[in-house]
Amino acid sequence: MFVLSNLLYAVAKVLQLFIYVELLAVILSTILSWLTPFRYSAFRQFVDSVADLVLRPLRKLLPLVGPVDVSPMIAILVLVFLENFVVRTLFDLAVRLR
Repeated sequence: MFVLSNLLYAVAKVLQLFIYVELLAVILSTILSWLTPFRYSAFRQFVDSVADLVLRPLRKLLPLVGPVDVSPMIAILVLVFLENFVVRTLFDLAVRLR
């Protein structure tokens, strides 16, 4: 059972890292969208492409609330939920299987 435990632990760590990178990308993308000089920088395009993995599906589902885009806020809430529920559950399951 230790092999399955190690597999679940590794999956949880990779998923946790992905969630942290996405959270950082969503926050950076939101901050950089307020700054006009960074509109065409390569760094901003990279951050936007990483953040769009989560934001694009949410923007299709959520209507615009006036001129405000609430998809970054919803994305952060979803990512925090996934980190606290799915990743923690995988960690706990990996510990119990040892």
